[in-house]
Amino acid sequence: MRHRLRTSERPGRPAFDPQRDVRAQLLNAATHLFAEHGVAATTIAHIAKSAGFTPAMVHYYFKDRDQLTDAVIEERLVPFISYVWDPVRPGDGPATMLGGVVQRLISGIEGAPWIPSTWMREILNEGGLLRTKALRRIPLDKVRMVGEAIRAGQATHSANSDVDPLLTVFSALGLVMLHMATAPVFAEIFHRPPLATEALRRHITGLLLDGLCHHPRPSSSQFPNRQRLRRKP
Repeated sequence: MRHRLRTSERPGRPAFDPQRDVRAQLLNAATHLFAEHGVAATTIAHIAKSAGFTPAMVHYYFKDRDQLTDAVIEERLVPFISYVWDPVRPGDGPATMLGGVVQRLISGIEGAPWIPSTWMREILNEGGLLRTKALRRIPLDKVRMVGEAIRAGQATHSANSDVDPLLTVFSALGLVMLHMATAPVFAEIFHRPPLATEALRRHITGLLLDGLCHHPRPSSSQFPNRQRLRRKP
């Protein structure tokens, strides 16, 4: 079954609901401003102006900035996290698990391009204002599940014994976030268009699953359902 990221915007826009639409517009403005300027530098007045409302309207829906950031976490970031991690299930091999996580990260960010810069600035950064709230929502059981799958692969010599299982999961997250956040810089420095998302997926999964010098797996438009065989000496 193909999992999709649910958003507040759906095809075939439903009948206008002033309260729902105004609140959604305020949250959308907040997420984009947080990504561009950071949470600390974004005021209620900035959010109101960006959304085309008055500060009083923002305070009508959100008592203060803390309540607004809580809403951004719960209504914008948590659905993204669930979309990425909910499909991870026991029994899949590490390549399938990691490949799926990378694919969903990339496709989810396509629909929410504010996430990488916000993640790096406000969550990974020790002083980030969303750090504590967001890290509480990471499904550590799913992260450990991927780590255990990698460890099991190492035990059967189908996964590289040199990698740290849990660190590999964070390497996948870091690669996607960094590449997606810096795509314009990459394009500007090297005078080339940013990689298409499918090319970026192949690059990251190829780097993670095959490394730079290992024999590549057979190419496929789908993620592998079996593990890479151990290389013969």
